[in-house]
Amino acid sequence: MQRTALVLAGLLSAAEASAQGYFGGSFGQGNFSEGVTAPLITSGAADRDTTAFKLFGGLQFHPNFGLEIAYVDLGDASYSGSFFGLPVTGGKVEGAGFNLSGVVSFPASAAVSVFGKIGLFLWDLEARDTTDGLPFATSAGGSDPSFGLGLDYRYSRNWSLRAEWESFKLDDESARLISIGIVYRF
Repeated sequence: MQRTALVLAGLLSAAEASAQGYFGGSFGQGNFSEGVTAPLITSGAADRDTTAFKLFGGLQFHPNFGLEIAYVDLGDASYSGSFFGLPVTGGKVEGAGFNLSGVVSFPASAAVSVFGKIGLFLWDLEARDTTDGLPFATSAGGSDPSFGLGLDYRYSRNWSLRAEWESFKLDDESARLISIGIVYRF
């Protein structure tokens, strides 16, 4: 028992000694699925493409494995039209949340790595509009799976560029984010 505890402590110390932390930010295009705005208007138009960003940080505790946490702002989708004959104007759905992911990466060359991640997205959606001249607001939230794929191009010892595609479940709906960003490793 004591020997097992010593071995585990040694492995944890080795993992901590070789762990590398990082943080960064990405900017890109988000997209909500059609069902995000569907309950808000019975006829009309919706623009579900958004400008989105995320801030993230992580710990690479093995050359191929790590953990990452991110604040993800999925942007604002807009909608207008009518709700059972009542005019709807200025509609906006905002989505954001925190994502915790396990990251698996594999080097494609000395400077380029390919990575995939799977995680849990803790999200909130807020919708606001004016329906028949009256303000309307509603919100929803939850925790659902997320996953993503990407490339990391390390152009110096501490800095790299990252391009990635991610998908986030929002109950029965989803949102996607295609982004490009910068990473600082320490």
